[in-house]
Amino acid sequence: MTTILDYVRQAHSPLQADLSPADALALSCLVYVDFHALPGPRSPRGCPLWEVAQASSIPSLYRYSSPTHKDRPLLEAAGSSARFGGLRVCDAVTRLGTRPLAQFGAATFIDEAGATYVVFRGTDASAVGWAEDARFGLDFPTDSQRWAANYLAYASSRAKGPVVVLGHSKGANCALYAAAATTPPALSLVHAFDPVGFPAAVIDDGFFDGIDELMRIYVTAGSWVSPLLPLPALATVVASGWPGPLSHNPYAWRLQDASLEFDGRHLSRSGGLLRHIVRAALRAHPTRIGAIERTDLTGRRIRCCAR
Repeated sequence: MTTILDYVRQAHSPLQADLSPADALALSCLVYVDFHALPGPRSPRGCPLWEVAQASSIPSLYRYSSPTHKDRPLLEAAGSSARFGGLRVCDAVTRLGTRPLAQFGAATFIDEAGATYVVFRGTDASAVGWAEDARFGLDFPTDSQRWAANYLAYASSRAKGPVVVLGHSKGANCALYAAAATTPPALSLVHAFDPVGFPAAVIDDGFFDGIDELMRIYVTAGSWVSPLLPLPALATVVASGWPGPLSHNPYAWRLQDASLEFDGRHLSRSGGLLRHIVRAALRAHPTRIGAIERTDLTGRRIRCCAR
């Protein structure tokens, strides 16, 4: 079985605006490393990924890492990889807050051809992250989604080439939201790996219509995350080496060359049951949907949408 760690170790040609699904998954895993802990990656100028990997022994890089993830081995493999080592990492952000209750992480990667990859972090191991997850579906947009839109607007304003937005889990939700809310002119693709979904009313109202042709959504058959709320586009079911809800872990996903291995199975019964429970709860307590108009990090007003 080939995993994302195997792929990164075996990839040889430098990434040059030719992002594959496997590359996108690798970056979505890498952003679980807290690049904000180092001055180089959190600066606008940034630094090469190989340089960050030289500091891989610093514990603060993994202070929010899940124990089931292989963040340090992935960072070290990517840093020594011809495909990923030359990427410039910049504008890394980590935000945790109880008022508002939100956990947010993001980083921007730029390759040698000038392509920009804006990556959002999923739920980390912090208590705030899990507490925020318990509120998904109650409010739209969430504070993390608003921060993601602001971050993407800022990153896109600095981009010199095509922009790709991506993430895993809650990070995938933020990627989809940010892309739909800002629709940067240079936006070329949105990769979402097992994302948390969105209120049906938001999808039905056409919020994602502007990126309809750009979304690439991947889920696992056993996931308990992607079935909870409706997804804005059809998803491709991919294979995992771990069963049931454990298949949400991207480090266990199976790859074929630079693609994700297709899984012909349908959604699991447990995932379907969870979906019905959540939808019943939301019928009793509908999502509070607010206006979507924010200011980007340069202070410029962005009118994303009004609901």
